[in-house]
Amino acid sequence: MKLKRLTTLLVIVYAFLAVMYGCVTTGDTQPVATVKFSDGGQVRIRLYPEYAPNTVNNFIALANSGFYDGSPVHRIVEYFVIQMGRPGTDQEELDYTLKGEFPSNGYAKNTLSHELGVVSMARKVGNPGSEADYYDSATSQFFICVDNEQKTLDGDYAAFGRVTEADDITQILKISRMDVDADSVPRDEIYITELRVNTYGKVFPEPEKIRE
Repeated sequence: MKLKRLTTLLVIVYAFLAVMYGCVTTGDTQPVATVKFSDGGQVRIRLYPEYAPNTVNNFIALANSGFYDGSPVHRIVEYFVIQMGRPGTDQEELDYTLKGEFPSNGYAKNTLSHELGVVSMARKVGNPGSEADYYDSATSQFFICVDNEQKTLDGDYAAFGRVTEADDITQILKISRMDVDADSVPRDEIYITELRVNTYGKVFPEPEKIRE
């Protein structure tokens, strides 16, 4: 009986320590973005600077400056992506682009796969044969994958975060099912009311920018 009680106690202690020094601590060291939408829903995005550090730096700088506030969800493709990130209310277009942090562009560290909930930078695509000319064309727009079958994007786009909470996955799937026109623009407007990143006290540098 005593041995059983001791075993039970050790299991409880182990579980407690795992939560206190494992999940919580590890999670809190990574920045988390909270995206609030005009329909009342919100999405939390865990950011991964270990995969795309400059992309994350850029996202944090824009988000915490209010750049995305008022930005519409301007493209929805069901079973594919929802896209947003144009300049928000009273914001101007950016005068710079970013180095694409993905393997096809010589950045091998980004191995984050485009699965359900993964967040990645949108960019220009170009015509067949000239794709590489646009690898460094991303600015502020980003998309969220709403299906697990988007791995064809792996290696060609800078994935940098993930929606991890079940309720938030439900929200992005809800948006992905909105009615759209022939250009994949939602017929009923939906936009970001606020996007902020909690860095948990860590200071992230300004992004490195490419200017013409």
